[in-house]
Amino acid sequence: MTSRTVLFFGSFNPIHRGHLQIARYMLDEGYGSRVWFVVSPQNPWKADAGLLEEGRRLEMVRRAIAGDARMEACDVEFAMPRPSYTYRTLCVLRNRYPGREFALAIGGDNLERFPEWRQAEDILTEFPVLVYPRPGARIPSWAEGRVTVADAPQTDVSSTEIRRKVRAGEPLTDEVPPAILPLVEKYYRRQ
Repeated sequence: MTSRTVLFFGSFNPIHRGHLQIARYMLDEGYGSRVWFVVSPQNPWKADAGLLEEGRRLEMVRRAIAGDARMEACDVEFAMPRPSYTYRTLCVLRNRYPGREFALAIGGDNLERFPEWRQAEDILTEFPVLVYPRPGARIPSWAEGRVTVADAPQTDVSSTEIRRKVRAGEPLTDEVPPAILPLVEKYYRRQ
């Protein structure tokens, strides 16, 4: 088992079962000994319409992972310039924790646009990139041999659908951990 920390970036608007399944897979399969959920206040690729305040999203991540010491919620981007750029965050964490090895976990859908990311080449050169599958996403030819493809379970759960269900008054079943269900219903019903 490596002492690597896998960084799982996201809006987590809200965190859901799929996020947790991927994190557990990364840990159980030895891709890292820890997973940090890096809550992004503002993704440069997404409009922030409908984005719950970052402190509440961080609170839900913390509650969702409580009880698993291998996982941690990370708010490093809250004090950084916005929008959040992954390479900048990776460098801040590497400088803050010099004895720790970091790897970036991204979905296959994000890999398709990865060459458009700010300092994408620097990320690929300086940090291991772990790619988990997403429905319909393919591994582009440029990425072969440059990323590690993890055969993590795919899920049909999406934060967008969770928010839609809550606004429509439809019940959530197992989409989110029971520990955060009341918060999800409270915070997203208001939007």
